[in-house]
Amino acid sequence: MPSKPADLTLRVPASCRPGQQDRTKRLFSESVEEYIDCIYRLQRELDVVTTGEIATYMFVSPGSATTMVKRLAELGLVTHVPYQSIRLTDHGMKLATQLTRAHRVLKRFLVDELGLPWSDVHELACKLEHYVGEDVITRMHEKMDCPMFCPQGSPIDPDLDDPSVRLMDSEPGELQVYRITDERVEFLEHLEEIKLTPRCRFTAVSSTKIDSLIHLEVDGKKVTVGPEVARHVWVVPGDYVFPD
Repeated sequence: MPSKPADLTLRVPASCRPGQQDRTKRLFSESVEEYIDCIYRLQRELDVVTTGEIATYMFVSPGSATTMVKRLAELGLVTHVPYQSIRLTDHGMKLATQLTRAHRVLKRFLVDELGLPWSDVHELACKLEHYVGEDVITRMHEKMDCPMFCPQGSPIDPDLDDPSVRLMDSEPGELQVYRITDERVEFLEHLEEIKLTPRCRFTAVSSTKIDSLIHLEVDGKKVTVGPEVARHVWVVPGDYVFPD
């Protein structure tokens, strides 16, 4: 006999039933996690992180940023003294590094296991990182034999020592691309076109201070890059040995 409609609901996980979404809710909302990730990234770049910086990064109004910062402080994720820098607490830093690791593992998985282009996985990984549990992230990482770096060159472990400097701050000579911090599709496609990708060896020939241009030799070809590339491409010396 056909099953009664009522019987079918028993096969549906509780979290998928109407009105039952909270059964498997994460400890923090996606919005909270996005702000924590934002502050983590800004904190690595700036000495002072303000609500204005956060608002600019998140494309929200200063008022919205201020409201969220107060909420994060109530949750114990940040410390905030009005008109002074906003900093992640130990609890906030733990959440930030967990999200960062998940993001990088997901990008690696999307590229290596699903064959997606390395230049177009950032946005999808940003969405997935809020819904894939840490245990699943670990299994995905192990499935890939525990790679150390994401497709853009950043270490999977956010606490790993980073020996790189921005291209704009490097000296002329033999260099290697260590990591790339601008993950816009068009930016990564441009780097791929000029072959300035992670682990690439090249020569920084000279720079022009008046217009901040840097002249390179990449794969036997002369290439000139501007301040945008020089800011977001991080390099190490040519004799640097990458860990396995």
